[in-house]
Amino acid sequence: MPGYDHPRLSGVRLRRPARGFDLHQHLTMLFVCAVATVVFTRGFLAATGYPQVGGSKLHIAHVLWGGLLLLAALLAALAFLSPATKPLAAILGGIGFGLFIDEVGKFVTKDVNYFYRPAIAIIYVCFVVLFGVIRWLSRRRFSAEEATLIGLESLQRAAVGALSEERRVRVLHLMLSAQADGALAHNVRELLEHAVPAPQPRPPLTHRLSRRLAELWVPLTGHRLFRRGVFAVLIVAAAISAAETGWLLRDGFGHLSFSQRAFALTTIVADLALLIGAVRLSRSLLSALHWYDHAVLLEITVGQIFLYTSEQLAATLNLLALLTLWSLIRWAIHSESAQHAMRAIANQSVGVPAST
Repeated sequence: MPGYDHPRLSGVRLRRPARGFDLHQHLTMLFVCAVATVVFTRGFLAATGYPQVGGSKLHIAHVLWGGLLLLAALLAALAFLSPATKPLAAILGGIGFGLFIDEVGKFVTKDVNYFYRPAIAIIYVCFVVLFGVIRWLSRRRFSAEEATLIGLESLQRAAVGALSEERRVRVLHLMLSAQADGALAHNVRELLEHAVPAPQPRPPLTHRLSRRLAELWVPLTGHRLFRRGVFAVLIVAAAISAAETGWLLRDGFGHLSFSQRAFALTTIVADLALLIGAVRLSRSLLSALHWYDHAVLLEITVGQIFLYTSEQLAATLNLLALLTLWSLIRWAIHSESAQHAMRAIANQSVGVPAST
């Protein structure tokens, strides 16, 4: 009735959903898996002559496998509390979405044409939108309420023996920086401070590799010549890339196809990100790593898609190298963030700002 407020609806306030601590890591993993799936799928089909699964009467399109993987990702995310399920759901969901969006040409044409040329542009726009959403969700700082909920999630990890010392310190630092107060936040922080990370009798292979890398990374980054060496390598890499782009543009933009123009522009922007990271390196290694992350992601998500339209084998090989490099950069960002949090916690009591 007009003018009548239902008692159940009065006073209802819409609240922004709280975000997870690993939001950026999981969504970026989904994103990269989706892009890699599209490039690998098209490269594999081109190399094998576009085989059809199902015999002479049926054609089992890979969009069906994508749907099954998306369903598996939903089941993993909704049914289980184990911390390991979210990375698994991100990988399965990314591969599933990649297999789905790869066949978009079939679903926007009357003749079900997989080779519909504008399909690459449609795929690209979808990835750009997804990338923008991930960046938008990741850039905003965590609120005090979100920090408290992240602390509760860390206590869940402690209950199943999945809380590492590194994560415990990072979450405590987050709660301090977000100024999470109140009775609940105080109790959560106190429980986290006294939580003992459960030792694992045999850590997973990824943890063992990460530990070995840390044994090399910490003394390497502490060496007085490390940043100068990285700066020199980045300048040389940017110069080589600029020379290649200049050779491609030697006759101007006019003779280039749309894909070649897009690839050249992407390379230029990625080189600029590398140069900004090189300049930031003297002030903050963590900030520089983030700029390198931007540059490599730009090459993966934009450059390789347009390169694929003209050089399928080169795009596939480049993608393998870029994914390896991106994985190392993400590990370095994670390691440096953890060390920064530990320094901040240690300096909290004496009022010294954490160094970067």
